[in-house]
Amino acid sequence: MLTPQAVKSYLRLLTLSVLMSILVIAATKLFPSAPDITPALILTAGFTLTAFISLLIFFNGYSSDRERSVFMTLIALGVKMLLAFVLALLFLLVFKNDTAGSIILFFILYLAFTVYVVFTFTSVLKKKSV
Repeated sequence: MLTPQAVKSYLRLLTLSVLMSILVIAATKLFPSAPDITPALILTAGFTLTAFISLLIFFNGYSSDRERSVFMTLIALGVKMLLAFVLALLFLLVFKNDTAGSIILFFILYLAFTVYVVFTFTSVLKKKSV
């Protein structure tokens, strides 16, 4: 959906993604134990894509009736979790990033994007219930 509230959420997600990319680039320059920049940026893009898909599902169900809205919110969170699992498998098995710095970066990015998605869901649902 392209409601004004959805567009604001998508733009905030883009801002978060750019901010995380800048932080990843700065961390790779400052700390020698940080993972390589290319897999880290691919990981950031992957988490951005998972959060974007989750927001698309959520806002698709948001404009519907209450029962469908709740169901679509749960589906959006479930899809985000499954896509994060797939991203973890790709990151660890395909790209062979099993160093401590890569795993810590994975969980930091997962936490950042998950917190953003959950806060977006709760703020939108809070405005809807009032």
